[in-house]
Amino acid sequence: MVSRRQRVIAAAAAAAMTCVLASAASAVADGGTAAPAPPDPGFGAVAGDAVGPVFDEIRVAAALSVEGTGPVPVTALEPGGGSSSNPTPWKRRADIRVPTAAPAPSGGVRSGSVLSKDQIIWAAYTSAAAKQGSCHLPVMLLAAIGEVESSSLRGRTLNAAHDAVPPVIGPALSGGSFAAIPDTDHGVWDGDPVWDHAVGPMQFIPATWRLWGADGNGDGVKDPENIEDASLAAADYLCSGGRDLSRPADLQAAVLSYNHSTQYLSTVLGIVQAVNSGQLAGP
Repeated sequence: MVSRRQRVIAAAAAAAMTCVLASAASAVADGGTAAPAPPDPGFGAVAGDAVGPVFDEIRVAAALSVEGTGPVPVTALEPGGGSSSNPTPWKRRADIRVPTAAPAPSGGVRSGSVLSKDQIIWAAYTSAAAKQGSCHLPVMLLAAIGEVESSSLRGRTLNAAHDAVPPVIGPALSGGSFAAIPDTDHGVWDGDPVWDHAVGPMQFIPATWRLWGADGNGDGVKDPENIEDASLAAADYLCSGGRDLSRPADLQAAVLSYNHSTQYLSTVLGIVQAVNSGQLAGP
């Protein structure tokens, strides 16, 4: 699934990322004295006032590093593989919060007990990553993408089938700063018979979902709004082509294949690096 253009961008990003992640670590250290904001329990907690400056620093470092490698296009792509004929730099549509693990109780779920939304989300990511064991897909990578793409479903609920309520539907991919993707699903997933929209917690465009849709919960239906289905599809997509995500080049290529933007790459991997290093963490 990785095009020649993606490999060119990935090669440039590989050189940039050492600088980017080092800058992220430095920014966190510099902001470490900021007073923490009140914790937001569960998935998507904010790690204090340092979070905003960290991501600003990440993006600045990425831009400077890429400039130093030569004319590498920074293409704003809406998720799942679409492209824009008149691209603008990718910008997050919502505040980034730090994903935190919300595992089920270690003793298992007792009869009659109910998992929280955050526990269901984390279980979906964990299961999807486990099914791609040879790819070495970090669970936190799925969590970071889920945060960037749909704010970890903040403000939404999951129904009994674990579908997002209300559905997650991105803007119309009608050109301009977005990809120009005419309708491919007759409005089945996005409700728009004219233009496609990215859909679901992991924001697949319908054409990409048709190729990569997965049945993560075993109910016989591939639904991009279902957290288990969407998580498994994202895992399959990221691991395609025999990638080993324990290798930095493969990891960067995987994220760029999801959204071909160095800003997107640095934001997603900046979250993963900061959380894994312990520099950013929720309660």
